[in-house]
Amino acid sequence: MARSQVSRLCEEIDGKLKAFLDRPIEGDWPYLWIDATYVKVRDIGRIVSAAVIIAIGANADGRREVLGMDIDPSEAETFWTDFLRKLRRRGLRGVKLG
Repeated sequence: MARSQVSRLCEEIDGKLKAFLDRPIEGDWPYLWIDATYVKVRDIGRIVSAAVIIAIGANADGRREVLGMDIDPSEAETFWTDFLRKLRRRGLRGVKLG
């Protein structure tokens, strides 16, 4: 695959991922699991550790869905706060167990 094809494919995937992660969250999600892990990522030619946060919700019917994901250099309180506020702005509501 030519370099330009790879770049175009990556841009397409990035666009779809951004749309998925920015989509409105509709309905009540009484169960919410959030966790973080560290992964190795490239950053300006270096390999560094970065925190990845993921939120998985379950609605009243028991359907599970990835509601959010983000990546940052660390799990600082501000990272968690911003992540949770973004979920709220996108419409997360009805959480009873998190």
